[in-house]
Amino acid sequence: MKDIYEVLRKKQAQQAQLGKQIEALQHAAEELRNVAHLLDGEEEEKDSAVNHV
Repeated sequence: MKDIYEVLRKKQAQQAQLGKQIEALQHAAEELRNVAHLLDGEEEEKDSAVNHV
C-alpha cells in the first residue's frame, strides 16, 4: 500500500510542474500574438502592393 503523504507530495509536485508549463505557454502565446500582429501588417502591405500593380 502506498503512503498517502508520498502520493500527495508527488501530486503536488506534478501540479507545480503543470503550473510552470501553463505559465510558459501563456507567455509564449502572448509573444506569438505580438508576432502575429506584425505578420498581419506585413500581409496587408503585400496585398496592397499586389493590388497596385
